[in-house]
Amino acid sequence: MKLLLLSLLVNVYALQAFNNADTTLPRLPKIPRSIKQKNDSLSVFSPSQQVVVTGTRNEVLLKDSPVRVEVVDAKQTISTAMVNIGDLLKEQTGMLLTNNVRTGVQMMGLGADYTQILIDGQPMIGRVAGVLDLSRISVGNVDRVEIVKGPMSSLYGSEALAGVINIISKKPALGFSGSIFGQYLDKGPSEIRGEVQYGTESVDLSGFVSMKQARPFTLTQDSLRIPYQGFSDQTFHVKSKWFALNAVQIGADIRYFSSDSRGAFIESFFGQIAANEGSVRQQDMQGTAYATWTHGKARLNAQFHASSYTERYNFDTVQGDAGSIDDLSRGLLRSYLQYDVFWSERNRFTFGVEYTVDDISGSRYPDSPFFSTFSGFAQWEGNPTSWISYALSARYVQNSAFAQDGLHEEHPLTAINKLLNPKLAINLKLNDGIRLYSSIGTGFKVPDFRQLYVQFSNRLGGAGYDLIGARRLGIDLQPERSISLDLGIVMDEWTIPGFSEKNPLRGFAEVRVFDNTLSNLIEFFYTGNNPQTNQAIYSYRNISRAQTRGMECSMRLSHSLFGDEADIVTYTFGYQFLDTRDLEVFDAIQAGLAGTVDPRTGTFNRLTEDNYGGLWFRSKHSGTIRIGYEHKKYGIMASIRAQYIGRFGDEALDVNGPVHNNRKVPDRDIEYVPGYTMLNIGFAKELAFSKDGDMCRITLGINNLLNVMNLRSMPNLVGRQLALSGQYIL
Repeated sequence: MKLLLLSLLVNVYALQAFNNADTTLPRLPKIPRSIKQKNDSLSVFSPSQQVVVTGTRNEVLLKDSPVRVEVVDAKQTISTAMVNIGDLLKEQTGMLLTNNVRTGVQMMGLGADYTQILIDGQPMIGRVAGVLDLSRISVGNVDRVEIVKGPMSSLYGSEALAGVINIISKKPALGFSGSIFGQYLDKGPSEIRGEVQYGTESVDLSGFVSMKQARPFTLTQDSLRIPYQGFSDQTFHVKSKWFALNAVQIGADIRYFSSDSRGAFIESFFGQIAANEGSVRQQDMQGTAYATWTHGKARLNAQFHASSYTERYNFDTVQGDAGSIDDLSRGLLRSYLQYDVFWSERNRFTFGVEYTVDDISGSRYPDSPFFSTFSGFAQWEGNPTSWISYALSARYVQNSAFAQDGLHEEHPLTAINKLLNPKLAINLKLNDGIRLYSSIGTGFKVPDFRQLYVQFSNRLGGAGYDLIGARRLGIDLQPERSISLDLGIVMDEWTIPGFSEKNPLRGFAEVRVFDNTLSNLIEFFYTGNNPQTNQAIYSYRNISRAQTRGMECSMRLSHSLFGDEADIVTYTFGYQFLDTRDLEVFDAIQAGLAGTVDPRTGTFNRLTEDNYGGLWFRSKHSGTIRIGYEHKKYGIMASIRAQYIGRFGDEALDVNGPVHNNRKVPDRDIEYVPGYTMLNIGFAKELAFSKDGDMCRITLGINNLLNVMNLRSMPNLVGRQLALSGQYIL
């Protein structure tokens, strides 16, 4: 509290110091580089002139951002059968979806619980098994998605160890606009949604509503029969902003999501397919109020955010001591204050404080645990010359669940490392089209409620296990930490020789390598059987050390197919190589201590580096290809998209048991889920109704054209899906 009051006093004093400065300013502090607009129609191919906010929590041109930011334009959803944000992310390089319990995203070889998901800069809550269900987020009112890969704990805190995904909703242009959309999706949700936007020089207003409904169905593969529940969900999102004065903005956002599922449904956990009759209800409510004050060369941003997430399972099967009802309720209150000042046109200083209150209750958490977290962060952004930009940031965190006692007894460098989480990012611009990115930083992740305190029994048909939080079993679970190195080169706005001047082949290419070394990595593990029920008991533990490293390559090519700038064909390619290791197991392999004992002969079979497959559920090879075509004159858009997922180890398929210190690893071909390729196609036609821009868009799409299915290991792959949609745009 003393730090918060001190920060407020510093803010007021600093703002008063700028009283004599020029107050004839735009709504926001200036971006330190000028924006050069292009007139040719192909300029949209290069996003380097875009303004991004996620990498530094401040506005900066993409080409000048010291932190590497990927921008996914929601226009990619046109001529597709995408329903939610997960559909959009899975077609990006290095983004793999996980679907064991809910639909999450894996980045840089780290699970879904290591990525911070934001909507307009505010954190989502409601993780189940560590996963935020991306199917809760419609693509309907998304403007773009900004992705930062690598630890961002220096700015965003605990859940950003793998990176940050910031889903940014649409902002109104001047005047009135809106649309109505309807879509039918076979073996999936049909959707009706509408949006309206109104913008003036002083007010921005927008509203969005989406309603989805899916019918139940059943799939059969070999001897396995899997039921899929029907459901209905609704999303409402209202945003408002008032430019009260030239230097003052006041705004509020409210978002509500609810979902009802009834009938037969399934759950996949460690290869166990659980089926049940019943119902599941989810509710997610978020509200944010904020104000910004720009004065002279400074800006003060204050926010208050509240979130509430509830879910309730009503089973036909009694679930241990909890009975047939299983529910949870989580609440989050977050207050946030950020102060920015331009010391010059080329230097910006940012510091802020954040205080969060977080609690959870329900049948899975009978003790109703409570966390509070105080954070302070600072960042220096610099553009000392036209060819270099950098950002140095650090964060201090104090969490009520983990006391910092005893740090004064440790070596000073060790104590500082535990209290602060720094990051340095540099962008070197060799010329207008080539940029070198590099960053080094630390990340941290505090164990969440589930890992510490959950008490859950699954007695559904086809499954049977207990999940017990580490502290309930006396396990001293420690926060996870990482150090990450990232290097990359971007070649933007280049043309390939040999094409005519009127019809150039324009290109973008990027190569990136990364290395994460983690300590105290948290994992599921089998502790034994319940002596009363003989059911398996799972909990959580720290792996002493782990490593994920790899390489990403991306390329985009664009040109006019017929030499007319009204038509554009775009080719997009992406590939990720990923290498993961449990370093404790790897050290044991090198020492000749890792292996298994043949129960028939008692022979010790040593594990070799060639047979070691790394961490479970990680594909060594993955890639994407997208070919898109657009003819603006005739209103035609088409796309062909392919996603390759290489084979990955599934712990449920393990056949030879632990190899070292009770750890199982993928070391035989039979323990891998085979790789597969998803092929999606789509076609859209626009029909103009007036000169004012009113139009109708009809879209036909087919997902999973090759009808890939693996119900036991990947029940989320439901086979081929046909989609038909129509949209009227004002």
